[in-house]
Amino acid sequence: MANIPKDVSIALKDSGLAEFFSAYPPSHRREYLKWISEAKKPETRERRIQKTMKMLSAKRAAKSAHSKKNA
Repeated sequence: MANIPKDVSIALKDSGLAEFFSAYPPSHRREYLKWISEAKKPETRERRIQKTMKMLSAKRAAKSAHSKKNA
């Protein structure tokens, strides 16, 4: 994935969210990446990456449930 920091890219791949994140509009991806990159401490950056993975996972689950409901 281009323009995505290595630690974020690894987290996306490890959590199985890389494809889901890639399907997001560029503006949404930029907002997530900006929020992560603004962290001043490594610990904060890691917490933000983990929180992002949780948020994306929840959104993917909601989208999947919505798709099944309307099928």
